[in-house]
Amino acid sequence: VSNTATVGDDGANGVDPNTENNTDSDNTPLGTSIDLAISKNDGGITAQPGDLISYTLGYENIGNQGVTGAVINETVPLNTRFSATDSTPGWVCVPDASAGSTCSLALGGLAAAQQGTATFAVFLDDPVAESVTAVFNTVTISDDGSNGADINPSNNQAVETTPTDIQVALGLVKTLTDAPDPVEEGSLLEYTLTAT
Repeated sequence: VSNTATVGDDGANGVDPNTENNTDSDNTPLGTSIDLAISKNDGGITAQPGDLISYTLGYENIGNQGVTGAVINETVPLNTRFSATDSTPGWVCVPDASAGSTCSLALGGLAAAQQGTATFAVFLDDPVAESVTAVFNTVTISDDGSNGADINPSNNQAVETTPTDIQVALGLVKTLTDAPDPVEEGSLLEYTLTAT
């Protein structure tokens, strides 16, 4: 905000010998702030082995100052593998798509109040241990800091817990392995039972 003040009189007592100091201006900068925020939603899925878990990531610059170098960061959750085909194009994962790999999606500049969505998708392993009751995933958003610090870093991270439904399928195969030919009443028959 620019403000200018000027002082003067009616000249009844003479002429002001120095009019250069009768005016002064001051510029007061408006408060600017950066506040990146991110959310994560798995759509309410309960995942079974081999299922695709698709996370919708909602990001926004809530502040009134634009940012540069914005990036979303993910880690491929345990017992899953990243699916580039089912995710927003542009994700880069190091070292690969396996669990524990770090993935990033460059957003570039975000103007004040700008928002958008991205998708990060993974497949639950198949098979997967019965002890795996959920998939835990955390996402973060950041920028290069060149336009100032984020005033509220607490909303730069979101966590989603996706429950799993791991059903152990047991089977039993019974095979006749030894019998006389022809089989007569009272004959001994031998079977092999195979559990799967």
